[in-house]
Amino acid sequence: MYSLHPEQDYVFEIAKKKSIDLRIIYHTKPTISCEEKLSLLKEENPEFLEWDITQIVKALYFCKNDDPYVGVITPEFKKLVSPKDIFPSILGISKGKAERYWINPKKVPRGMCWGTCTPFPLESSILEKEISDIIFLDYKDLRNKTVNISVGGETKEAFKTSIHIPYISIYEILREKFGSVIHCFEVK
Repeated sequence: MYSLHPEQDYVFEIAKKKSIDLRIIYHTKPTISCEEKLSLLKEENPEFLEWDITQIVKALYFCKNDDPYVGVITPEFKKLVSPKDIFPSILGISKGKAERYWINPKKVPRGMCWGTCTPFPLESSILEKEISDIIFLDYKDLRNKTVNISVGGETKEAFKTSIHIPYISIYEILREKFGSVIHCFEVK
Protein backbone atom coordinates (compact mmCIF):
# COMPACT_ATOMS: atom_id res chain seq x y z
CA MET A 1 0.00 0.00 0.00
CA TYR A 2 1.20 3.46 -0.90
CA SER A 3 1.27 6.31 1.58
CA LEU A 4 1.56 9.96 0.73
CA HIS A 5 4.78 11.86 1.27
CA PRO A 6 5.11 13.26 4.83
CA GLU A 7 5.03 16.78 3.30
CA GLN A 8 1.46 16.02 2.22
CA ASP A 9 0.21 15.28 5.74
CA TYR A 10 -1.53 18.66 5.65
CA VAL A 11 -4.14 17.09 3.34
CA PHE A 12 -5.35 14.67 6.01
CA GLU A 13 -4.96 17.13 8.89
CA ILE A 14 -7.10 19.79 7.21
CA ALA A 15 -9.62 17.25 5.89
CA LYS A 16 -10.11 15.94 9.43
CA LYS A 17 -10.38 19.46 10.89
CA LYS A 18 -12.98 20.48 8.26
CA SER A 19 -14.83 17.11 8.27
CA ILE A 20 -14.06 16.57 4.59
CA ASP A 21 -14.84 13.11 3.26
CA LEU A 22 -11.58 11.89 1.77
CA ARG A 23 -10.75 8.32 0.73
CA ILE A 24 -7.57 6.72 -0.55
CA ILE A 25 -8.30 4.36 -3.44
CA TYR A 26 -5.90 1.58 -4.44
CA HIS A 27 -6.12 0.31 -8.02
CA THR A 28 -5.09 -3.07 -9.37
CA LYS A 29 -3.13 -1.54 -12.27
CA PRO A 30 -1.13 1.65 -12.80
CA THR A 31 -2.67 4.46 -14.85
CA ILE A 32 -1.19 7.53 -16.50
CA SER A 33 -4.12 9.26 -18.20
CA CYS A 34 -7.50 10.41 -16.93
CA GLU A 35 -9.24 8.15 -19.46
CA GLU A 36 -7.30 5.11 -18.19
CA LYS A 37 -8.20 5.96 -14.61
CA LEU A 38 -11.91 6.33 -15.35
CA SER A 39 -11.95 3.07 -17.28
CA LEU A 40 -10.17 1.25 -14.45
CA LEU A 41 -12.50 2.70 -11.80
CA LYS A 42 -15.54 1.48 -13.75
CA GLU A 43 -13.95 -1.91 -14.33
CA GLU A 44 -13.00 -2.41 -10.66
CA ASN A 45 -16.17 -1.23 -8.98
CA PRO A 46 -19.77 -0.86 -10.20
CA GLU A 47 -20.16 2.12 -7.84
CA PHE A 48 -18.27 4.17 -10.45
CA LEU A 49 -20.26 3.17 -13.54
CA GLU A 50 -22.16 6.49 -13.45
CA TRP A 51 -18.99 8.60 -13.27
CA ASP A 52 -18.00 10.71 -16.24
CA ILE A 53 -14.61 12.02 -17.34
CA THR A 54 -15.09 15.38 -15.58
CA GLN A 55 -14.83 13.55 -12.24
CA ILE A 56 -11.23 12.71 -13.02
CA VAL A 57 -9.31 15.83 -12.01
CA LYS A 58 -5.79 16.68 -13.03
CA ALA A 59 -3.16 19.12 -11.94
CA LEU A 60 -1.30 20.84 -14.75
CA TYR A 61 1.96 22.61 -13.95
CA PHE A 62 2.90 25.37 -16.38
CA CYS A 63 6.41 26.80 -16.54
CA LYS A 64 8.20 29.67 -18.25
CA ASN A 65 11.98 29.40 -18.51
CA ASP A 66 13.32 29.02 -14.97
CA ASP A 67 10.39 30.80 -13.30
CA PRO A 68 8.38 28.90 -10.67
CA TYR A 69 5.54 26.67 -11.78
CA VAL A 70 1.95 27.85 -11.91
CA GLY A 71 -0.44 24.98 -11.20
CA VAL A 72 -3.93 24.69 -12.63
CA ILE A 73 -6.43 22.24 -11.15
CA THR A 74 -9.08 21.21 -13.65
CA PRO A 75 -11.45 18.39 -14.45
CA GLU A 76 -10.50 16.41 -17.53
CA PHE A 77 -11.94 17.91 -20.68
CA LYS A 78 -10.78 17.44 -24.24
CA LYS A 79 -9.88 21.14 -24.48
CA LEU A 80 -6.64 22.06 -22.72
CA VAL A 81 -6.67 25.08 -20.44
CA SER A 82 -4.95 28.10 -21.99
CA PRO A 83 -2.82 30.26 -19.69
CA LYS A 84 -3.69 33.36 -21.75
CA ASP A 85 -7.35 32.95 -20.77
CA ILE A 86 -6.71 32.61 -17.03
CA PHE A 87 -3.31 33.95 -15.96
CA PRO A 88 -3.84 37.65 -16.84
CA SER A 89 -6.80 38.14 -14.47
CA ILE A 90 -5.43 35.93 -11.68
CA LEU A 91 -1.70 36.71 -11.82
CA GLY A 92 -1.92 40.25 -13.19
CA ILE A 93 0.24 39.57 -16.24
CA SER A 94 -0.33 40.36 -19.91
CA LYS A 95 -1.78 37.83 -22.36
CA GLY A 96 1.53 37.92 -24.21
CA LYS A 97 3.47 36.98 -21.09
CA ALA A 98 0.87 34.33 -20.21
CA GLU A 99 1.32 32.71 -23.63
CA ARG A 100 4.95 31.98 -22.73
CA TYR A 101 3.86 29.47 -20.08
CA TRP A 102 3.68 25.87 -21.23
CA ILE A 103 3.57 22.32 -19.92
CA ASN A 104 6.87 20.45 -20.07
CA PRO A 105 6.24 16.68 -19.78
CA LYS A 106 9.88 16.15 -18.79
CA LYS A 107 9.75 18.63 -15.93
CA VAL A 108 7.23 18.56 -13.07
CA PRO A 109 7.41 19.69 -9.43
CA ARG A 110 9.32 17.61 -6.88
CA GLY A 111 7.50 14.57 -5.59
CA MET A 112 5.60 14.02 -8.84
CA CYS A 113 6.02 12.24 -12.17
CA TRP A 114 4.23 12.77 -15.43
CA GLY A 115 1.05 10.78 -14.74
CA THR A 116 0.98 11.35 -10.96
CA CYS A 117 0.78 15.15 -10.84
CA THR A 118 -1.40 16.05 -7.89
CA PRO A 119 -3.28 19.14 -6.78
CA PHE A 120 -1.59 18.61 -3.38
CA PRO A 121 2.10 19.43 -3.84
CA LEU A 122 4.82 18.90 -1.28
CA GLU A 123 4.72 21.67 1.31
CA SER A 124 8.32 22.64 0.47
CA SER A 125 7.38 23.17 -3.20
CA ILE A 126 5.23 26.13 -2.13
CA LEU A 127 7.40 27.38 0.74
CA GLU A 128 10.56 27.31 -1.39
CA LYS A 129 8.74 28.93 -4.35
CA GLU A 130 9.16 26.00 -6.74
CA ILE A 131 5.42 26.60 -7.30
CA SER A 132 4.41 30.26 -7.11
CA ASP A 133 0.65 29.92 -7.55
CA ILE A 134 -2.07 27.30 -7.92
CA ILE A 135 -5.30 28.17 -9.74
CA PHE A 136 -8.40 26.11 -8.98
CA LEU A 137 -10.89 26.16 -11.86
CA ASP A 138 -14.29 26.38 -10.17
CA TYR A 139 -17.05 24.65 -12.13
CA LYS A 140 -20.30 25.14 -10.18
CA ASP A 141 -21.87 21.88 -11.37
CA LEU A 142 -18.85 19.92 -10.14
CA ARG A 143 -18.26 21.61 -6.77
CA ASN A 144 -19.96 19.02 -4.57
CA LYS A 145 -19.29 15.94 -6.70
CA THR A 146 -16.72 13.41 -5.57
CA VAL A 147 -13.73 13.41 -7.89
CA ASN A 148 -10.61 11.32 -8.36
CA ILE A 149 -7.15 12.87 -8.13
CA SER A 150 -3.62 11.55 -8.33
CA VAL A 151 -1.54 11.52 -5.15
CA GLY A 152 1.85 12.44 -6.54
CA GLY A 153 4.87 10.25 -6.00
CA GLU A 154 7.45 8.57 -8.18
CA THR A 155 7.00 4.86 -7.44
CA LYS A 156 4.97 2.24 -9.28
CA GLU A 157 2.51 2.25 -6.37
CA ALA A 158 1.90 6.00 -6.83
CA PHE A 159 0.50 5.24 -10.30
CA LYS A 160 -1.96 2.81 -8.65
CA THR A 161 -3.22 5.15 -5.91
CA SER A 162 -5.82 7.93 -5.96
CA ILE A 163 -7.77 10.14 -3.59
CA HIS A 164 -11.54 10.57 -3.79
CA ILE A 165 -12.67 13.92 -2.46
CA PRO A 166 -15.40 16.50 -3.14
CA TYR A 167 -14.10 18.80 -5.89
CA ILE A 168 -14.45 22.06 -3.94
CA SER A 169 -12.60 20.50 -1.00
CA ILE A 170 -9.39 20.50 -3.03
CA TYR A 171 -9.54 24.29 -3.05
CA GLU A 172 -10.55 24.47 0.63
CA ILE A 173 -7.59 22.36 1.76
CA LEU A 174 -5.08 24.22 -0.39
CA ARG A 175 -6.39 27.65 0.61
CA GLU A 176 -6.33 26.72 4.31
CA LYS A 177 -2.73 25.52 4.03
CA PHE A 178 -1.15 27.97 1.59
CA GLY A 179 -3.36 31.08 1.69
CA SER A 180 -2.96 33.72 -0.97
CA VAL A 181 -0.95 31.63 -3.47
CA ILE A 182 -4.12 29.60 -4.04
CA HIS A 183 -6.63 31.21 -6.40
CA CYS A 184 -10.17 30.32 -7.41
CA PHE A 185 -11.17 31.07 -11.00
CA GLU A 186 -14.89 30.71 -11.64
CA VAL A 187 -15.50 29.15 -15.04
CA LYS A 188 -18.72 30.25 -16.68
